[in-house]
Amino acid sequence: MFHAEFRATTIGGQPADLGSFAAQARADSHWTSVSLSDLAATLGATVSAERDLADVTFPVRRFKPGETLHRAGDKFSAIYVIRSGFFKTVSVDPSGAELVLAFPMGGDVIGLDGLDPGQYIADVVALDTSHVAVVPFARLAHLGREHPCVARLLYSVFSRELVRNHGMVWLLGTLSAEARLAVFLLDLSERFGRLGYSRASFALRMTRQETGSYLGIKLETVSRTFSAFAAAGLIAVHRKAVTLRDLAGLRRIVEPQADDGVERRARDRRPSPTARPGRALPRLPSFSPVAA
Repeated sequence: MFHAEFRATTIGGQPADLGSFAAQARADSHWTSVSLSDLAATLGATVSAERDLADVTFPVRRFKPGETLHRAGDKFSAIYVIRSGFFKTVSVDPSGAELVLAFPMGGDVIGLDGLDPGQYIADVVALDTSHVAVVPFARLAHLGREHPCVARLLYSVFSRELVRNHGMVWLLGTLSAEARLAVFLLDLSERFGRLGYSRASFALRMTRQETGSYLGIKLETVSRTFSAFAAAGLIAVHRKAVTLRDLAGLRRIVEPQADDGVERRARDRRPSPTARPGRALPRLPSFSPVAA
């Protein structure tokens, strides 16, 4: 979920930028496998320290930008947990037109869309040097039957996917183009911050065209809105690097009532026998950490 207050974090005293992901990937290049407990930690969860779970490991694959993790129609056999890097999930129609469904990054899960039909329904392409843990679903299901903590982890993964889908329905069904882009930037800020990167400065690995496809708006509108946000002092853009200068301002685009809420809470803090608590601001839906 988004929070009303954002805190800029840094890596090595510097904001995360275009080089941060490459540096992280180089540091992670020694991975050949990952333990179940480390995998759960990547997902923000824990599993019990049972002896027969301690030796459970899963292989880790490295992807270069442009490489495909799986394609639509491939037989479903595993889900994938991103350890580092950035991907796009796309559906391609018979004419070759591409619809972007998600931008999975570190801590996200890929491949759940293949469970019911028995085959993946989208292409997943790396946008950056990435490392992905390959989790055979049959093995995970077997572990879930034997160990309730693994079953809970699996249920949590499915629940997050439902939350992400609900968030996208809300975004596409109710928000203006400007609000959609604001939500997109705020969501990336939250996700980068959760990974220990700067919440205020980060690189956009996707193109403007891909951003528009994901948000359901035209390329021209994406470019025009980025320019308008920059002119208003909300963001600064240099090539693919973006700095969010006014997070509260971006939130006000999505939630115009936010200003009233701030004023109301200020009034509520004044000593008054008749003061009533102000209503808390609604939290925006987050579209992570699971991606189809």
